[in-house]
Amino acid sequence: MLARLDALQIIAEQQPPRFGEDGLACFNHLYREITAEVWERIQSNDFRSREFITKLDVEFAKRYFDAVVPRTDGRPVPESWQVLLERRSDPDINRIQFAVAGVNAHVDFDLAFALLTTCRDLCRPFGEDERADYNLINQVFASHMRALRQHFEDWWMRVFDRGLLAIIADEGGELAVIIARDAAWNRAKRLSTLFGREFDEESAEIDHQAAIVGRAMLDIPVPGGAGPRSSD
Repeated sequence: MLARLDALQIIAEQQPPRFGEDGLACFNHLYREITAEVWERIQSNDFRSREFITKLDVEFAKRYFDAVVPRTDGRPVPESWQVLLERRSDPDINRIQFAVAGVNAHVDFDLAFALLTTCRDLCRPFGEDERADYNLINQVFASHMRALRQHFEDWWMRVFDRGLLAIIADEGGELAVIIARDAAWNRAKRLSTLFGREFDEESAEIDHQAAIVGRAMLDIPVPGGAGPRSSD
């Protein structure tokens, strides 16, 4: 999985006109760091159920790859991911906005379905042990959201160290991720009770709502636009 994320990072950073500041590359970098830490914790037996958390991590990544890797089967890209992919080259969007928009699509849309698939395939309940392991990943996300601003910080973020993006990417980002993950847990439980048309309609609505939030994140006015290209 990490090798595939590394390969995707190389490809995304070759995408003109922004190259290393490509929108997908910005999120993929963050996601790769989070995934690496989750796998380290799995190897260290930090979770109650290694089987559950490994399966969840794999299903989560599968949905990401399925959304962002070009499709050959004619299926449409989820609306929540289209938001990022269609604007990944926009010169007026800051790198941190791209990263946060990717977190939004992956957590607000993908996570509930990855959790549902995991519980069904393993015949596991939405129980205490599963929730404890699920919550432990909140800590991983929170720590990397704190580091997010440091990695993507541009000149304007150092000058204008306030506003919605600063909140999302720093202390408030921890809370925002935890709230989003709580919502994904509840969505998965609800989805487990739905079938057929009701399931499809609910799935489409979750995707649509995530897309609305993603567009709002990318449309936040940024002083100076994307800012100068970083030297690293």
